[in-house]
Amino acid sequence: MADVHDEFEKWRTVIAPFLYSKLKEFHMLGLNHLTFDDFWQFAKETMEGKKKEKPERIHEVVAHVMSLSVNDYMNKLRIDMFKDSETDMGTLFHLK
Repeated sequence: MADVHDEFEKWRTVIAPFLYSKLKEFHMLGLNHLTFDDFWQFAKETMEGKKKEKPERIHEVVAHVMSLSVNDYMNKLRIDMFKDSETDMGTLFHLK
């Protein structure tokens, strides 16, 4: 199976001005720790998460990136945190 992230990697340099614009918005809203690479990774993960309608054209990719919100990012962090804590808890229980 081809890596889904590679499918979107071709758009990175083409839509970079939009990515930087959205990243600047996130920084203005207090997420100063977020880097360009982290934001691009987040955008790719949300695009791959679209089961039926993955963006295939440049205007769809740009529209998706520009629709991302700080709330979307915070939800992703929260979910990742719970996944990590479940893994940690599973490891603890297997040690006993």
